[in-house]
Order: sequence, then C-alpha cells, then structure tokens
Amino acid sequence: MKKSLLLTLTLILVTTLIGCSKDDDNNSSPTLVGKWRTVKFEYYTNGVLDETETIVEENSTCPDYIEFKTNGTYVVINNNANCNSTADESGSYVYNGTTIATTSAGSTDTSIVISLTNTDLKIDFTETSSDGTVFKNVGYFKKIN
Repeated sequence: MKKSLLLTLTLILVTTLIGCSKDDDNNSSPTLVGKWRTVKFEYYTNGVLDETETIVEENSTCPDYIEFKTNGTYVVINNNANCNSTADESGSYVYNGTTIATTSAGSTDTSIVISLTNTDLKIDFTETSSDGTVFKNVGYFKKIN
C-alpha cells in the first residue's frame, strides 16, 4: 500500500512539474499593439518590383516609428538627428487579424497583414489607379518595445 501511494504521489509530482514548465510563459500571441520601426519598403508596379528602400535612421537610438495603442488609436512619430519627436500622423485603426484599416483626417487606408510575429510585421498596401495600373507597397517593420 505504501509503495502504491508513493508511486501515485511521484507521478502527480512529475506530471505537475512537466505541465508547469517556463516555456508556457513565453508562448504569448503576437499583437499589433506597440511601437514598430520601419525596416524597408518594396514598391511594385503591375507586379514588377521597381524599388527596394532600406530605411536608415538619422539617429539609431531614436528611430521613427508607428505606435498602435490598445485604445484603437495610432500615431506616427518622426525623430530628427537630435531625437526631437514630431507626430506626423495620427488617427484610429481596426485590426481584424487579417487587415489593418487606419483612418486619419477622414481618409481610410486598408493594408493586408502578410505576417505578424512578436517581433516582425509585414504588410501589403495595394491601390489601383484610374487607368488600371496596380501599385503595391510592401512594408517590413520591427517591434521596438
């Protein structure tokens, strides 16, 4: 009887220790909320890559960024070489898991979220001109907080 009780308690202890590993704490779902600095843009016309622009900051200690806040608002912050900040754009946003719709000054733009992780965001903003030309901008961002 003592061996059976000891075996049962040991199994419970081992199961509890395995089930409560620290890895569980690191499996947080990616969120759009936070500050994102631009890494690069790719510009396409009618499916052909025209240009890749890698972003180089004036001062790497204070990069420009877009911040998506928990209350559904966003702000674009530009920093100069002396780290003086200016709010370039602000408004509201809706993220539904697939797209980000930003509204500022009465205008709404919708981007497709290609990928979102805890550290990286990749979006696609595509527009078609009145003459049928398709302009696609792919933005790459890194989370900075």
